[in-house]
Amino acid sequence: MLSLITKDHEQVELLLNVLTEQLAELESEQQGVNFKLMDDIVNYLRNYIDRYHHPKEDLIYSYYLEHYVEDADMPNRLASEHQSLNFLSRELSHSLNMIQLDSVMPFDALAVQLRGFVDKQRTHIQYETDIVMPLMTEKFSPDDWCHIEHLWKNGDLQDVQAVAVFNDAYELLTQRIVTAGFMSEAKEDLCLV
Repeated sequence: MLSLITKDHEQVELLLNVLTEQLAELESEQQGVNFKLMDDIVNYLRNYIDRYHHPKEDLIYSYYLEHYVEDADMPNRLASEHQSLNFLSRELSHSLNMIQLDSVMPFDALAVQLRGFVDKQRTHIQYETDIVMPLMTEKFSPDDWCHIEHLWKNGDLQDVQAVAVFNDAYELLTQRIVTAGFMSEAKEDLCLV
């Protein structure tokens, strides 16, 4: 389960790198900004992360809080950050949609919004990688992981058709990124299950 989350983080980072390149274009007021591609990346991240990635993490962390934390009032930083990231991605997507509809929005305001989104995503991934995942690795027994895996596979979130749709969407998105010149070849497919 942690290997799936790690792979997700790597693929999210790849997409964040493209957004960072677009941010540099935006900040230098170059003509190479691809608003449609940026919007597609943000929408993909929002939909995939909210539907599959964060629920995986929330399941694992909830299990940890329930079984290993003595203070029942311990704040769930992960859930709070997940909600914040969802809000930021919706706001950024809205701004990108408005620009594509020829609405007036100062590029510097969009750049601030985009930088905030990318920075928050990266800080969140770093927190999970450096703090949360090592904690789970240390605390959980093989039986804990089996139980979590069982909960995930038998939950409402494992829709095989939807997983296939996200795999296809990621493949198409990476093909567009390659075509746009942001990476030399498409990376391997997602592994969502």
